[in-house]
Amino acid sequence: MKYQKRIRASIFAVVLLILSIVLVIAVKKGNQIVLSRDSVTEINDNWTIISKGQAIYSDDVSLADIGVINELESVSISRIIEDVGFDNPCLSFFSIHAIVHVYLDDELVYSYGQKFYDAQNIVPKSSHYIPLGNSYAGKILKIEFIGSRDSSFSGIPVIYIGKRTDILNLDLYNGTIALLVGGFLFVLGLLLITLSPYLFFYHNKDLRIFFSGLISLLLGIYIMAYYRIFDLLINNSLLNTILEYTSLYSIPTVIVGYLMCVYSKNVRKLFTALFIIDVCLFMASIGLHMSHFARFSDFTAILHVVAGIEFVISVVLIAKDIHANAKTNIRNIYSTDNIFVLGLLAFMTLSIVDVVRYNFYKYGRSSGETNATLIGFTIGALIFVTCLLISYLYYNIFSSNIASMQSKIVDLAYTDALTGLSNRARCEQMMQMISEEHGVYAIISLDLNKLKYVNDNLGHHEGDRLLTGFATILSDCFWDANLIGRMGGDEFIVILLEDRTFNLTKRIHEMYSIINDWNHKEQVFKYSASYGYAYSYEVPNGSANEVYMLADSRMYEMKREHHESGQEVINHA
Repeated sequence: MKYQKRIRASIFAVVLLILSIVLVIAVKKGNQIVLSRDSVTEINDNWTIISKGQAIYSDDVSLADIGVINELESVSISRIIEDVGFDNPCLSFFSIHAIVHVYLDDELVYSYGQKFYDAQNIVPKSSHYIPLGNSYAGKILKIEFIGSRDSSFSGIPVIYIGKRTDILNLDLYNGTIALLVGGFLFVLGLLLITLSPYLFFYHNKDLRIFFSGLISLLLGIYIMAYYRIFDLLINNSLLNTILEYTSLYSIPTVIVGYLMCVYSKNVRKLFTALFIIDVCLFMASIGLHMSHFARFSDFTAILHVVAGIEFVISVVLIAKDIHANAKTNIRNIYSTDNIFVLGLLAFMTLSIVDVVRYNFYKYGRSSGETNATLIGFTIGALIFVTCLLISYLYYNIFSSNIASMQSKIVDLAYTDALTGLSNRARCEQMMQMISEEHGVYAIISLDLNKLKYVNDNLGHHEGDRLLTGFATILSDCFWDANLIGRMGGDEFIVILLEDRTFNLTKRIHEMYSIINDWNHKEQVFKYSASYGYAYSYEVPNGSANEVYMLADSRMYEMKREHHESGQEVINHA
């Protein structure tokens, strides 16, 4: 117990250290970006705002209450641009599923989103960087946002003007936490997925690590995509939007997939059903998008409802399972699942808070969704993935200990202590199994001669050496047998399945050849044995025990013949 507690403490300390390093790096990197106050300027005042044909008055354009903008509804803001003091400044802002037009003195200088909308595709969220040239001063700047779908967006973003490189640095600075936390989860997810095939094939086909990797990967992608990190790094707003929605829609699916791997019996069946439902909903949303019946981004509300229902179902199922196993003495594996559940509860709680905040900003606050953040989701994702790692490490430690103990117990229960072969219980278990499978098999019954004589005249230690030597002979000869066992005393059994039953007579000749080789080296006693074998098809519709009895009767017949003739079965099969 002390050893296990030390392991737990060590794992917890390592994970906390990793998280601390990530947060310290995030703060340090953020502080390294130092901007001149004159290089980037917010221009949020003195705007004339027209929303849905009505004038809106606000001292700060980013706080103007424009309501929710639906498909083809528009918001326009305009003002005179003053000289900012340097050549070719850049205008910057971001948009959410909006068609954007920018004018200088009624001359269109920038347009975005119309081609996507005309092709009935989703208009991506995008960061815009618009060069104004050198003759902008004194002109009227007009920015028009047009909704591309129902509930397209609410709120007007902050408008920046400044040097392009400095604005990019500012955007990266604002997204430092998202970049580092999301990048950490992304890289961690890739590493876990890379390790998963090895762990699947060599650790009881366990898929936990695979789903853990998927969860970490998708959480990292969503955090970075929500804060438009991909758009900033590779200048591809469409890819950024696709990654955002595909990862968002897939996160509940992979979490349910993990739960499907953790639990068993009826609970596992229910989680499997939820997993299949999630996959079908995801594929349906893709199909509807590809057929232009609906846009991929239209299913967010459905996702929130389905994820909420699945969260409640999951909590109920997990609580029932914990209660059902509360009286179990060995709870190590289940305690690791409790760590996962703790992380899931924290993540879902913080995510629900963010969902409520998001909808409040979008529908109930003048600043709109443009100012909504993922603070709770980001913190919850870190907590959740941390609990996933701790849970999996605990699971491997304790399950391997339990598996080792179980293996030792099985070895003790089914292994003959002297010879190392299968004991009678294991032999009978094997015979019952092959009886149920109704396949082709052969059973060889063997009797080791002179065991009583050696025990009585040379001592039991020599008798034991006779038994262990014969066990080695059988193992060398029938190396590919499905079972070699000691039924008790001087009686042994060999079971061969399917194509291994071919050429039994030849194999037995090989056994006697090995016996002769051993006898040439042995000076105290001589190995000899009687045998009999039978095939499953010789006893139609019979059990393996009946086949064994037939082989055993033939062995005794051989033994009786050689006793009557005075010959020992050493040189002849």
